[in-house]
Amino acid sequence: EINRGNCAQIFGDIFQLLDRNDNGESEYPIKADQDIQNHLAEVFADCDTLPENIKSGEELVLPSNLHIWATMNTSDQSLFPIDSAFKRRWDWEYVPIKYANGNWVIEIGDLRYSWVSFQKIVNKKVYDINHSEDKMLGDFFVKANDQDVITEKVLINKILFYLWNDVCKDGEGDIFKKDENTDLTFSDLYSSKGTENLIAMMKYLGVEEMEDDGNDGTN
Repeated sequence: EINRGNCAQIFGDIFQLLDRNDNGESEYPIKADQDIQNHLAEVFADCDTLPENIKSGEELVLPSNLHIWATMNTSDQSLFPIDSAFKRRWDWEYVPIKYANGNWVIEIGDLRYSWVSFQKIVNKKVYDINHSEDKMLGDFFVKANDQDVITEKVLINKILFYLWNDVCKDGEGDIFKKDENTDLTFSDLYSSKGTENLIAMMKYLGVEEMEDDGNDGTN
């Protein structure tokens, strides 16, 4: 995850080598220090296909068959920014939320709800707050257990805690409600009626309820 560190420090001199020519090789070689020169000269001693300046270890380039893949989560906070000089050296591909975990369910008491239904409804409300996708729930914001279940505990302590503190902290979002006229506090989810409040919240949001098939517990 490339923006979790200081890219200039991590890549060092290799930063310059990220500029590639049409053949995929580094366009601007760099001078290797003496230790690297000695090592590469030893490694490439029997190689007849390299130019002499590379074979001797004097210059460094990235070969055309070397690919560097990295991910970047724009919604994570307190990460290092990446400047334009670094960004332009990469090809970029945006990976949208795919709502791919259609088999995941949220269990609250004896009821089961569709994770994807909850995810889509909440993400629409999150987007309506600030018109940004950065705070939305991604496909792997949490991980279901081996039975594809997100438990009530995980729902409250990870998902709703995040929404309450990072998204709805100023009372925005129209998410924490039992009905049109009754707001929920975060403490209400931990009260003696916590499960009842959660169920009312899911009903207010319109999250799809899943039915057991009565056989092996699958949906």
